[in-house]
Amino acid sequence: MITKKSIIFLLLLQFLVFHITKGQEMFTLIGHTNEVNSIAFSPDGQYLASGSRDITVKLWDVSTGMEIRTLTGHFHIVTSVAFSPTGKYVVSGSKDNTVKLWDVSTGMEIRTFTGHPSKVKSVAFSPDGKYVASGGAWDNPIIKLWDVSTGKKIRTFTGHTNEVNSIAFSPDGRFVISGSSDCTIKLWYIKTGKVIRTMNGTIGPFARRVKSVAFSDDGKNVISGSNCEYEPLKIWDIITGKEIRNLTYKGSVNSIALSSDGQYLVSGSDNNTIKIWDISAGKEIYTLKGHTSDVTSVAISPDWQYVASTQVWGDKIKLWYVIDFIASYDYPDIHKQIKNSRSELFAPRDQFETSEEYKDRYHQAMKYFGEQFAYHHERLKAKKMVKISESCREISLDVELVNYDADNQLYKITVGDITEIISIDREDARRLYENRHSLLAKGIEQLTPDLESKEVINIRIINPVTNTSYTFGKQVDIEE
Repeated sequence: MITKKSIIFLLLLQFLVFHITKGQEMFTLIGHTNEVNSIAFSPDGQYLASGSRDITVKLWDVSTGMEIRTLTGHFHIVTSVAFSPTGKYVVSGSKDNTVKLWDVSTGMEIRTFTGHPSKVKSVAFSPDGKYVASGGAWDNPIIKLWDVSTGKKIRTFTGHTNEVNSIAFSPDGRFVISGSSDCTIKLWYIKTGKVIRTMNGTIGPFARRVKSVAFSDDGKNVISGSNCEYEPLKIWDIITGKEIRNLTYKGSVNSIALSSDGQYLVSGSDNNTIKIWDISAGKEIYTLKGHTSDVTSVAISPDWQYVASTQVWGDKIKLWYVIDFIASYDYPDIHKQIKNSRSELFAPRDQFETSEEYKDRYHQAMKYFGEQFAYHHERLKAKKMVKISESCREISLDVELVNYDADNQLYKITVGDITEIISIDREDARRLYENRHSLLAKGIEQLTPDLESKEVINIRIINPVTNTSYTFGKQVDIEE
């Protein structure tokens, strides 16, 4: 029998609950009935996916906070979710030992990836959308690579000795990075499934589980978060495997998320807070407070407008406005210009304004600010790129062997200030040498799409054995 009380309860689940905490307004998304383990923004920032202990995946409209649909099909706790690069699909991993692929527009299950002998702890989509990687739990800490179109397993990566908490693809899709409770971070080459590098950054008295990993936007570095109380946030060089920076922070980190341009890092911690960092400066720029227990998962929208977060044993998701103070920190002139253009929207709360009116005006203000900031930011990037291309009349390209073993060779290719890492096997290395002129010329076109046409390229191939180099110049026509 449906009572009036139950109807009211169901309606409340569909509405957005507003809070104002220390001047920061946020949405609380209500709909799950048990702890939310994982969240992810769609590539266009319009949707948020969430996976929960209630064995469901939910999709949310970010602009309204309303639940769009619930994806059902798992038979155990959903541990991890990720969007495809196009935003058309969502992939989920579960303690029912499966990975599922879902259609975002219909909510229908497309296929199930089976083959994990135990629980699935983490999932990730490749940048081209062709592959899904999934990491296993403590009793079978393997990584599996799947073909999205067929659902078939391509290969299995073995090497970790405890659960794989987090995995991520490199921006070019050639590598996977994994963080494990065995206190290591491993770099894998997709083509062979072999470990290229193992980073042991939490050994000794501070050995702790690596809870979350992410690639920098250029693929040169890896950022890791661990539950080491004194050094939880580290940045690593993937060529050397060495730690290059430790973000000063005392506390255990459960989850990290990198902004789309790699400029900002968001971390969720055991001290109930979320911190936003400037990666290049290694500086904390803001702290979000409002959770009542450990923050377990964080995500940042591609346009920097929102940060989403969850907490341990919490069935709700918090959605925070962050674009305002990110802009004021890094682009103060643009920030001031936008606010002055619509001063009535950003005025302090009037004493005659009701709480509901203030909330409506605040949402209008943040929406306007986000739209205007995106416009100004794109113009700023365009001007900077023109300036760079005008100054680049001659560019040097270096190809250097930086690591070698029986299975593959790791090359560093540098064009100006752009670096790419390529791992190839012996046969590919032979073909690279035999076709070096055409291959490198083609590589230059791919690595320098923003340069103006008819640039002069000096190509230098370094022989690491004899320490000699072969150099030749080539004019490359690059389409504008």
